[in-house]
Amino acid sequence: INIYYTKKTDLSYTVNYLEKDNTENVLHEAKVVNTATFEEVINASDEVIEIDGYNYDSPSVESITIGTNVEANVINLYYTKRIDLSYTVNYREQGTEAILKAPVTEENQTFGDKVTIEAADINGYDKVAPTTAEIEITTGTNEHTFYYTKKTNLSYTIHYKEQGTEETVAEDKVVTEQTFGDIVLEEAIDIEGYSKVNPTAKLIEIIDGENEYTFYYTKKADLSYTVHYYEKDTTTSISPDKTVNNQIFKDKFRHYTSTYISMTDK
Repeated sequence: INIYYTKKTDLSYTVNYLEKDNTENVLHEAKVVNTATFEEVINASDEVIEIDGYNYDSPSVESITIGTNVEANVINLYYTKRIDLSYTVNYREQGTEAILKAPVTEENQTFGDKVTIEAADINGYDKVAPTTAEIEITTGTNEHTFYYTKKTNLSYTIHYKEQGTEETVAEDKVVTEQTFGDIVLEEAIDIEGYSKVNPTAKLIEIIDGENEYTFYYTKKADLSYTVHYYEKDTTTSISPDKTVNNQIFKDKFRHYTSTYISMTDK
């Protein structure tokens, strides 16, 4: 009597997908096959799949031979987190999307990590809240944009000085509540006794720092004075008036007496 047998084809094996060095972290649903044939060889390399954010590392065994002991029909495949990812931070003006600072990209980031970033200081601009953010590293686009508005609390100062001496000839003009990047036109003012020195107008671009400009002046040299000669205690002229031209503003002179006369622009 010959009794014939066939290999079982209803055996099973399991493939687990685990994080290396943290095997309790299951990365993908286990693969369970219930149609394996007795003594069939299953190669671990044939069971490798792609898992987002991870790189395949190694198997627990290179292969298994299907037996009737289900617990022995197991392959564990180990993966490690990707460390070749990156994130990018953008810096833009609110309302215009203008780029205020070149984007910053940080390489060599690990999948799943959480990174806290802070808005950078940008000259001439105020940060718009929130000024911090948390980025969780994924395999997609890891990007965050910080927004800014132009400073509107800036100021500029105009000085008025005598050329050659740097002596102040008029009170400084201070203009507040100026906006970063604005351009304003200032013109030299009229100052009694002085002539303006070119240039007499200036375009000032408001920066986040000292906004200052000096207009220069020279003393007028086309002034004159007149001396009258009267009989004492009267207005009766006893000699023709004497007029002296080409006099300089604020110069002093003595005329026949010990009294000094200071030149004015009149």
